[in-house]
Amino acid sequence: MQYLFTVIIVIIIAIFGLWLFKKLWILDKPGNDLKNTRKPVPTLQGVFVYLALLIVLGIVYPEMFSSSLVQGFLVGGTIIVFSELLAELEYMGRITFKFPPIARFIIQILASCLALYIAGIAEYEFVIKDMVFVLPQWLLYIAFALWSVFVINAVNRIDGIYAQGNWMLTIGFFTVFALIQWVVLPYYTEFPNLETLLIVKQLALILAIISLVYTVVEIKPFGLIRDVGTMFLWFGLAYLAVVGGAKIWTIIVALSLVIFDAIWIIFYRIFILKKNPMKGDYTHIHHRLLGLGWTRGEVRAFVWIFSLLMMVLMLMQGANRWNKVIIFVIMAVLFFGVNAYLFLYKKLPCGLPEKKE
Repeated sequence: MQYLFTVIIVIIIAIFGLWLFKKLWILDKPGNDLKNTRKPVPTLQGVFVYLALLIVLGIVYPEMFSSSLVQGFLVGGTIIVFSELLAELEYMGRITFKFPPIARFIIQILASCLALYIAGIAEYEFVIKDMVFVLPQWLLYIAFALWSVFVINAVNRIDGIYAQGNWMLTIGFFTVFALIQWVVLPYYTEFPNLETLLIVKQLALILAIISLVYTVVEIKPFGLIRDVGTMFLWFGLAYLAVVGGAKIWTIIVALSLVIFDAIWIIFYRIFILKKNPMKGDYTHIHHRLLGLGWTRGEVRAFVWIFSLLMMVLMLMQGANRWNKVIIFVIMAVLFFGVNAYLFLYKKLPCGLPEKKE
C-alpha cells in the first residue's frame, strides 16, 4: 500500500509541475540535432523530482528522515540540485550570474564527501575470497568522490534521446533494490548493517518509482527534468550503490552500455580526436547508432531492452561473484571490441556531424 501511495503522489506532483511551469512559461528551447520538431515544453522538472522525494518521505515514510544515511543523501543531493538549478537558469538567460563548469565539479565533490560524513561512514570493508580489506576514511572519501562525479557527469550524457536516461536510472535503482531483496537477504545469514540495508532497499525503490514516472513524462516529451533532476538522481544511484554494500559492479554491468560508453568517449576524444575529453560532441552511443542509420525509437528500445536483460542476468547469478566478474569482462571485451572494429578499423562514422543551433 505504501508503494501505491508513492506512485500516486509522484504522478500528482509530476502533473502539477508540468501545469505550473507551463503556466509560468518556464519552457525549454528545442534544438535542431536530436530533437524532433515540436513546440517548447515545461523544463526544469527536476525541481519536482526533488520535491517528489521530499513529499513522499514526509507523507509516507517520515521515519526515514531520522536516518543519518538518508540525511546524508538529502544534504548532498540538495547542494547538487541548487547548483544545477543555477547553471540551468544561467543557460536559459533567467539570471546573469556566471556559473563556470569547474565550479560544478568542485560542488559535486564537496557534496559527495559531505554526504558520506553526515551518513557517518568512517571506513569501508570489502571481501575478496576470505580476505577482508578495510578502506580508511580518507581513501573512501576520495574513491567515492571520483565514483560519484564520474557517474553524475559521464552517465548523464546518455540522455541525448528523450527518456533514455530516466529509464536507465529506473533500472539502476531497481537493481539496488532487487540485489538486497532477492540476493543479499536470502543468501546471507549475518547482517551487521541490516537497518542500513533495509533503508537503502526502500529508498532505492522510491527513487525507481520517481525515475519511472519521469520516463513517461519525457518520452513524448511532456516535459524535461534537465540536469537539475538528472544529476540529482544519478548522485542518488552512486550513493546507494556504495552505502548499500558495494553494489557497484552489478550496477556497472546492468548499465554497461552507458558506463563503458563514457570510458570509450574519454579515450576516443583524447587519442583519436586529440581534444579535451570534457568538451562535448556527437560521439556518444546514441549518436553512433543514429550515424549508422538507426531511428531514435530503435536506439531507445535497444538501450532499454539490453540494459533490462543485463540486470536480469546479473540478478540470476545470486551471490556468485566470480560469475559476475566473468560477465563484466565479457561485456567489456565485446563493447570495446565491436566499437574498435566499426569505428577505428572499418572507419564508419563515429557519431553525427556537429550542428549549430
